Amino acid sequence: MRFVGVRERGAPRSESARIRHFFGGLLAIVGALDVLEALIAVRPLRAQVLDAILPVDVTMIGRTGAVIAGLSLLLLASGVARGKRVAWHLTILALLASTVLHLAKDLDLEEAVLAAWVVAGLWWMRDHFRVASDRRDVVRGTAALTLGLFLTLVYGVVGVWLLRDQLTPNFEVPRALDNLVRALAQQSGRYDALTGRAAWFLQSLPWVAYGLVITGLLMLLRPVVAPRASRADRDRLRELASRWGHNPISHLTLYGPDSQFWLEGDACVAYSVRASTAIALGDPITAPEGRQRAIREFRRFCDDRGWTCAFYQVEDGPAYRRLGFRTVPIGAEAIVATDSFSLQGGKRADVRHADARCKREGVNFRFMPGPDAMDELAEDLAQVSGSWLRTGKGREMGFGLGTLATLHDPAITAGLAFDAQGDLVAFTSWLPVPLRRGWTLDLMRRRPGAVAGVMDALIAASIEEARSRGIAQASLGLAPLDMAALSALPWFRRARSLKHFKSKFATSWEDRHLAVPATAALPEVLLALLRVHLPPMSLRAVRLGLLGRPRTAQGRRRWIGTG
Repeated sequence: MRFVGVRERGAPRSESARIRHFFGGLLAIVGALDVLEALIAVRPLRAQVLDAILPVDVTMIGRTGAVIAGLSLLLLASGVARGKRVAWHLTILALLASTVLHLAKDLDLEEAVLAAWVVAGLWWMRDHFRVASDRRDVVRGTAALTLGLFLTLVYGVVGVWLLRDQLTPNFEVPRALDNLVRALAQQSGRYDALTGRAAWFLQSLPWVAYGLVITGLLMLLRPVVAPRASRADRDRLRELASRWGHNPISHLTLYGPDSQFWLEGDACVAYSVRASTAIALGDPITAPEGRQRAIREFRRFCDDRGWTCAFYQVEDGPAYRRLGFRTVPIGAEAIVATDSFSLQGGKRADVRHADARCKREGVNFRFMPGPDAMDELAEDLAQVSGSWLRTGKGREMGFGLGTLATLHDPAITAGLAFDAQGDLVAFTSWLPVPLRRGWTLDLMRRRPGAVAGVMDALIAASIEEARSRGIAQASLGLAPLDMAALSALPWFRRARSLKHFKSKFATSWEDRHLAVPATAALPEVLLALLRVHLPPMSLRAVRLGLLGRPRTAQGRRRWIGTG
């Protein structure tokens, strides 16, 4: 895999992201050192000096507290790496406590100084940690912490009362509370167990408390949830895309991405968030002179929320590199200039023979708006689509790939192939690309057993239809590079066959890129890219997959509807 990332003079750099990741990694190291040092480090001379100053119980509390502080830092490191403000506050508290605890446990000046130094660094760089937690998660996390503390108190006191006949000495509320505090500090408790059940209860106290607290912290540290685009937002984007859509994939921004970033009403980036990665589909939709500003602002928007920012299937790789991104070539777009396309020549011999075969077999082609096709042929379209999916293509994808439901869009043109008996055997869908005066191919599905070469002939007929409508250019979509790193994505597994198929029609090719903020971010971006394309797996779909293909026509229609 080849990365391209030449940073030009004056290009903005994501300093906040680097600072956050530096401190996130540093905290992970400090936390691990705290735990290991408390477990294995032995300093006899310092221990003797400390024993003369502090009681042994205090020393043991310091050792246990240092382990808890170290584990807390390990937990908080990911939140700090994302710039979470609440993680920054909790980390400061954990490090300050760690400074004191290291001195109390072993006069460990080195660890105490390191913790104090990290506190100073975090305070100095505090403006880089402004990412707010999602309000719902803050409420839930705070409630979970509060409830956890309350349940720990109830568990520690009520449990002693319920097992009072199996513990000694007698139950008293102050004694039960003191026993709980000692258990949390890993000290000897105020009760002795007389039975195995009572011994288990006393040992479970710290684990129950820590588990409840960690649950609350994890909820507080969750990534910010991206707001879903409303119907009004999608209507605004439709109007904007009808004016400034240049990337052939631009029309799918109305359907695939979950969220939208708007810049002053005249620029939009459509994106989806998975975990802490925001994947934008294509380039920003705006006037050409505003694209670089939209890219910068969207990156800043993502940084402020602790998200890794990436753009998928972008046209102009150098423009993203000038803004500090690294670009990965992912394939090339097959472009057909309709005015120069012809079935003549050896390159298109296969298409010419397929067209002649379809004519001999009585296949005919029709073109109509997507909604008209759905009104007239909804069941036939679903059957063709379902039979095509069952040939090993899997369930319908999303994000950068359309679904059968997109045919309800009046801007989409459906290309239909009928056999001599008038049955639908194949169909395509073509999306508008306004700034290019073009179409782009989205759905391409045929019925198994249809006339050989029917899809070749249908695409050739579609190109002729586009030319008759004044369409200057037709894109056949991305032909992915054959890359092992992207082989988890189904459409990348078929890279060679797609390239061969589309080369039969293409008059030119345009490179497409994946733009990422840094080379190190590529693994999480690829994982997020896989997740945004995969459809959610429902229990019904799992059940149908296990039971196999339905046998009745009625069952087949129900099966198709789930995909």
